[in-house]
Amino acid sequence: MAMIKTGNRIMITCEGRTVEGEVLLASPNGRSLMLRFEAILLGCVGMMPVFLDDDGKYYSLFGAGPPIEITREQ
Repeated sequence: MAMIKTGNRIMITCEGRTVEGEVLLASPNGRSLMLRFEAILLGCVGMMPVFLDDDGKYYSLFGAGPPIEITREQ
């Protein structure tokens, strides 16, 4: 998987729902991201910080929840 960077247009899939979004901020190693989107996902309205866990999946920083799939738009 190509590293996700600040400014990338992305597709976010969580709990069976997919929405378009953008990476507002990304750490240099791509493990921490701030996502922007026009939806409510896991109780977050429009923005959500996520981190890449050791299992290779992204999770919300706001507590337990399902993994979040992030793919770059083509």
